Amino acid sequence: SISLQNKSSLEKINGDTGAATLLCSRLSPPPSVLVLGAGLDAEPVVRFAAELGWRVTLQDHRSAYIDAGSFDDAEHVMCVPVDTVSEKLDLNRFSAAIVMSHHLTSDRQYLAQLADSRIPFVGLLGPSSRRQKLLGELGEKAADIEDRLQGPVGIDLGGRGPAAIALSIVAGVQQAMLRAD
Repeated sequence: SISLQNKSSLEKINGDTGAATLLCSRLSPPPSVLVLGAGLDAEPVVRFAAELGWRVTLQDHRSAYIDAGSFDDAEHVMCVPVDTVSEKLDLNRFSAAIVMSHHLTSDRQYLAQLADSRIPFVGLLGPSSRRQKLLGELGEKAADIEDRLQGPVGIDLGGRGPAAIALSIVAGVQQAMLRAD
């Protein structure tokens, strides 16, 4: 067998009527990403993620944010109370979650629920001091999420504004998912 870029291989099969060479390739479903927060910077996050072929679910507890935004590229848009997200969604089906509600109390509640999940990558918007503050407020649950939580989320690409922030976030999630493969 010859490996082709670790995802495909050529397999030689010998049968009763002769030999054949098969190309075997591992197919993975597109990543599912949960975006928690519908602020101005969530719009381009959803758009860029969808452009990459990711299945995006957007959740915000504030219907006005969802109504004011353009989230047509999201596969699902939800508006439920923050503390019920894990009841309404199977969190373990997501490849990544991005916590970006811009509201400390909501983000803490989101993180508490994500701590009980198996989502391999959780990104948090804001500076590292915010990450540390929220982890401190999570108490014992912090140990269940700390290794999976990247905050600030994204790759420092420079730039300002919602589109540049979104590009940074989506690039960071893409990089993390490729490393996990």
